[in-house]
Amino acid sequence: MKKICFLPLLILAACSGGRSLVQNPVIDADTPDPTVIRVGKTYYAAATSGNKRQVYPRFRSRDLKNWTPMGYVFDEWPAWTNGAFWAPEFFELNGRVLCFYTARQKSDSTSCIGVAVADGPDGKFVDHGPLVRTTNEAIDSYVYQDGDQLYITWKAYGLDPTHRPIEILAQRLSADGLSLMGDPFTLLRDDERIGMEGQCFFHSGDYYYMLYSIRDCCSPQSDYAVSVARSRSFTGPYEKYPGNPILHGNGKTIQSCGHGTLVETPRGHLYYLCHAYFYDKYREGRKAILQHLQIGDDLWPHFDNEDALVEVKLR
Repeated sequence: MKKICFLPLLILAACSGGRSLVQNPVIDADTPDPTVIRVGKTYYAAATSGNKRQVYPRFRSRDLKNWTPMGYVFDEWPAWTNGAFWAPEFFELNGRVLCFYTARQKSDSTSCIGVAVADGPDGKFVDHGPLVRTTNEAIDSYVYQDGDQLYITWKAYGLDPTHRPIEILAQRLSADGLSLMGDPFTLLRDDERIGMEGQCFFHSGDYYYMLYSIRDCCSPQSDYAVSVARSRSFTGPYEKYPGNPILHGNGKTIQSCGHGTLVETPRGHLYYLCHAYFYDKYREGRKAILQHLQIGDDLWPHFDNEDALVEVKLR
């Protein structure tokens, strides 16, 4: 573990009192691929729902450790879809909340990324249909705002099954987040061909950082883990951390973990809400866990312990 130093993004109240312990899982239910945002002092989350009738369960919390169900993003499938509802991603924009999500298109079963909008985090989402379609698979969206420019990023495969590995692609979004601009471009490639998905981004100091998940997400032998890459520009090029992965199962309680979203607390601390399989509980699904992230003196992000912790200090 690298020595930790606090950069401006994280410096607020680093040593303040009142720390409390969080026991993982923070959502003791099947909540794969969780997204989380903070609006004011309240956190909002949602998770993959697969082929269930109601789409993307939603939750709210005031402290990141106690979560209350709050219905669903959709009470029924949008008309253009044919199931396979994966990886919702919330994004707050000018008082509204956008939900970017993966679903199969009814016409040809292609996995596309759609978008829906609500007037606020507690509002009813109105679907705006498919937004991103890349060959036969476009999944795991994440939206990032760099200055005034919005970008949508996603995992793409099937680009060229013979020669091109999985890639994390990006494309500019319109100011309202509802339409694409320009052409897609590559941020990162899975040259090791070990799997790459579930990306999210943050900026600190001179670098843009991309957290992403690798290896087997979902089988009983899952060894899912979280890696990181960085760049001096959001558009790249990104270099992968030589010590990857930076978060993985602890060999005792948590078997594997990954595909999450970062959220910043009012005191300036970063927490990663992701999913995990617990040993001997595979049939219970992937449960939401919380991990604390800081920047080390090597200018790479590190979790409090690279082995996922069951008990986490909430700062």
